[in-house]
Amino acid sequence: MKELLTRTIWGILFATVLTGAIILGSYTFGALFLIISVLALREFYTLCREAGFSPQVYSGIFTGALLFILSFFIAKLAIPLNAYLYFLPVFYALPVFELFRKQKNPIANLSLTGFGIIYVSLPFSLLNFVAFHEMGGTIDYHYELLISLFLFIWASDSGAYLFGVRFGRHRLFERISPKKSWEGLIGGIFTALFTAWVLTFVFPEYSFLLLGVMAILVVLAGTFGDLVESMIKRSIGVKDSGKFMPGHGGLLDRFDSILLASPVIYFVFQFFL
Repeated sequence: MKELLTRTIWGILFATVLTGAIILGSYTFGALFLIISVLALREFYTLCREAGFSPQVYSGIFTGALLFILSFFIAKLAIPLNAYLYFLPVFYALPVFELFRKQKNPIANLSLTGFGIIYVSLPFSLLNFVAFHEMGGTIDYHYELLISLFLFIWASDSGAYLFGVRFGRHRLFERISPKKSWEGLIGGIFTALFTAWVLTFVFPEYSFLLLGVMAILVVLAGTFGDLVESMIKRSIGVKDSGKFMPGHGGLLDRFDSILLASPVIYFVFQFFL
């Protein structure tokens, strides 16, 4: 009972801080998610260390943070798209840094350093393009779709749990996550679609077609994101990715769905917005 209360309190606090930062404005959103992306990437590198590898923690974090910052200002149209060129020399300096580290398994270390940037930093960076999108002929900061994205994830998690407990009979991916079921996935899609319908009244400028497609893709991609993170943890032999939040594990545990949902939503927006 005490553990459930702790989990609930921290969950509410987490959701409040997250939504509050998004609603307050672009810079509070950018600052918070820059911090989250940096801490999540560090968490990933810590997992790699527990697995016996030695990724470049600080140079990797610097490169990931640079990617997020450039994406923020490019999405905001404060700097041109070719500013990404400044990211390339930093990224390609990583193999040079590895020369001086004298660590075992340099190929594995370098691969995990780069994969961490792609797996963690890139999805968070793409959220900037969800936040800054065209509306009425101009590109500006619009928090509605960002809020919707997280609401779909939270709603689908609740729906998947309730439907899974009540109706779950057929395992979705038993080798990786024994508790996930097809019935839970269907329940998650249903609750996410219901949330999308409700949001059409809250954000009438967005159609149910857009929000509904977004909800379905978030659930599907988010489920795979959860499974991928579970696969990584299972291969290392840990239950949680970290201890960031009591009762909730680490940041990767909280944002595992976003890591795959964000790139999918970014590409969908190229067609809908």
